[in-house]
Amino acid sequence: MATNEASLKVIREQLRGRGKDEAQQRMFLHAIHPACLAAQQRGQDTLELHCCKVAVVERIVELIEELPDDSPPCAVFTNSLIAVGNLSTMKPALEPELEIHLMQAALHAVFTLGTEKDTTQVQALHKIMPELPDAMLGNLLTESPETDMLHYILEYVNFWIMSRVSQERARAIKSSTALLRYTLPEFDNPAEFPRMGHHVAQLALFISDPAKDISRQPREGIYRLYQLLLH
Repeated sequence: MATNEASLKVIREQLRGRGKDEAQQRMFLHAIHPACLAAQQRGQDTLELHCCKVAVVERIVELIEELPDDSPPCAVFTNSLIAVGNLSTMKPALEPELEIHLMQAALHAVFTLGTEKDTTQVQALHKIMPELPDAMLGNLLTESPETDMLHYILEYVNFWIMSRVSQERARAIKSSTALLRYTLPEFDNPAEFPRMGHHVAQLALFISDPAKDISRQPREGIYRLYQLLLH
């Protein structure tokens, strides 16, 4: 209980003060998991009695957008994506406008992460970064396991598939394929997916891509789409 109260205090202070200190921001992000865990242990599936989930997510989006453009994402960014995953287990579900804002901020930071700065930090980020947004998207899909939600997320991810930058295309195709692995048995009316052909066509364009890290991903993505249709 003491840990829970301390976590909630840190969250409220960040929401009120919008602290610029990175250490305070990390404390805020680290406090989200124990707050969600404590709520679940009480048999609750919401934080609304203690703080507003929407306000917390809006603050996380602000933190992502406040990151300097000329530096690689830092611990604040990686912990932001982890915190979003924790919050996805809590009700209420996010409104579409906030989800779009969150996806735009997070995926832009990940897909455009450059390789020109060959530092240990950037190399480490390249190893762990792709899994974090994939998990975040999967959590959003698990929160609303519907074909409309799948299409809604794929549409935004697939925007990056048409990028002229090969590393951005590769990351978008990988995220699209990873998202399709989250399709659940309880998916509602999977056969009612009129845009499936569009998504198949987008992935099929890159099956023969000369870059091996790009060409092998679309095959699995198309396989997953057909599995969903057959299910």
